[in-house]
Amino acid sequence: MRKEVILAVIIGVLLGGVILYGINLANSSSKTNPDANKSEENSEQTTPTPTKQQDNKISVTIPQNNSVVTDSQITLKGTASPNSNLAIITESDDIITTADNTGNFSSTINLISGENTITITAVDDKLATTSASITVIRTTSLPQ
Repeated sequence: MRKEVILAVIIGVLLGGVILYGINLANSSSKTNPDANKSEENSEQTTPTPTKQQDNKISVTIPQNNSVVTDSQITLKGTASPNSNLAIITESDDIITTADNTGNFSSTINLISGENTITITAVDDKLATTSASITVIRTTSLPQ
């Protein structure tokens, strides 16, 4: 019985060594020629990437960035591309609206106490997206 156990251990060690050598060889071959793998990946799969156009800017006119207010609701006003769809994301609300023919937009938003990050994302008719973020701080009382 001791002979079978010793033989099984020797075969296991040899088989483990062969498998380890194969894994090590495969890893070293992929490190020596990384461009071959990249060119195969690029030729097999190409995905389009959306481009941001510089002429489509979002501008928030009211309120100003880092302004401090005491009201629980404010009116957000600004400009974007004409007739673009807008997503306004705040700490408490998600609002979908549209800019008018001149690009102006307005929406009433709720504020939580403390810091409120407001992100506006516009998608125009060519499916180009632009985003802008502002911060508004709501406090219960202002120092006098």
